[in-house]
Amino acid sequence: MGKEEEESPNSMCILPELLEEIFIRLPLKSILRFRTVSKHCRSLLESRRFSEKRMRLQKNRRILAAYNCDCGDRPRLLTESRFEGDEEIVYLHCLASRPSLSCDGLLCFPEQDWIIVLNPSTRQLRRFPSGLNHKCRFGFGLWSSFSPENWAIGFGRDKVTGSFKVVRLCFSFREIGQEEPVLECGVLDVQTGVWSKLSPPPHVVNPGSKSVCVNGSIYWLHVDVYVEKHYKILALDLDKQEFNKFSVPPTRATKESRLVNLEERLAFVKTNVLPIWRIEIWSTDTYQKRWSKTFSIHLKLDVVSWPKRRRWFTPVAVSKQGNLVLYDNQNKLFKYYPRTNETWCLSVDTCVISPYVENLVSLPLKPSHSYPHVSVETRMSRCRLFSKESSSWIFKALQRNEFRILEILFTSLVVAGYICSPRK
Repeated sequence: MGKEEEESPNSMCILPELLEEIFIRLPLKSILRFRTVSKHCRSLLESRRFSEKRMRLQKNRRILAAYNCDCGDRPRLLTESRFEGDEEIVYLHCLASRPSLSCDGLLCFPEQDWIIVLNPSTRQLRRFPSGLNHKCRFGFGLWSSFSPENWAIGFGRDKVTGSFKVVRLCFSFREIGQEEPVLECGVLDVQTGVWSKLSPPPHVVNPGSKSVCVNGSIYWLHVDVYVEKHYKILALDLDKQEFNKFSVPPTRATKESRLVNLEERLAFVKTNVLPIWRIEIWSTDTYQKRWSKTFSIHLKLDVVSWPKRRRWFTPVAVSKQGNLVLYDNQNKLFKYYPRTNETWCLSVDTCVISPYVENLVSLPLKPSHSYPHVSVETRMSRCRLFSKESSSWIFKALQRNEFRILEILFTSLVVAGYICSPRK
């Protein structure tokens, strides 16, 4: 009887390649739950190959924004999203003013004594000692408190090993116009949790400048404080761990200039105020060698009535139609339509963090330190999440019907010709 059951024509064995094609089309929550089905499923769903392939197949480009809350609890992704126009906004429960860096869906939060790396998709959070020497000499006295303005931090992914890395640079300025050598320069491998030293870079960068990672290298922009038209770009190859000077676009820089990763290319963003508001975006080619102007946007803003504080714009994504989504430091979200040369404001209260892509890469369990515990009383009194619903019935329905989704996908693959239907 047992032998007859083993040879039953109704039994089905799914090939690993087919199983991967099924899993890769499932929603994120279903994939996270299927990781507990078996060791084979967990190994497949946590592999680097599966993670990178699923990121490439993601069609919907989303934006990650801060759900501003100062309760002190660990940052985490909310289950509900919101649409501003046709742009989907995904929210991260965290303090909006908290310094952060992003790369391929992962976030890095530098603190005084810790480096925090978060994968919002898998909810994994790891804390590593910052390894800072708190007696760094800055010419006058001793600096003993952490501030993003005193350091240049980088966060990126090594394209060869796939490991995420955190880079810290500390510079000393003693006299006006004098460039001092690096006091501390190190790189943290998130996979191993080990800090290692780096050779000094060829030149300094502005302390507090926000870095960007493109194709396995981290870039920093340095604008001369006294002569803005003088600026440099510093590059660090994460695989070779070597600093290099990088070419600059044929335009001047301002204090509001930024470097961004725009569609996997290094982009230089320049904001001009007078005589009119204009945003220029220069991008490199596929080989990261030549610069070309990709956008020139004129904004209808009243310069006279605008506050005197600085304002800058940051592009976040380009749609399939070629429309550009960008935001400013006033929490306003815009969309530029090149065909009509029009710019529309999508939101006046969205604190954008970065583009969002679901990444299933698994962070190492060790070495890591637990996140500080926040008491229930503090959360109840200060957390905004307790004042509104934090989950939707749609996601709950998806969780209850995961096997039905698999059945539908399997049938679709048969119809599409990926596999042959069983003969009767």
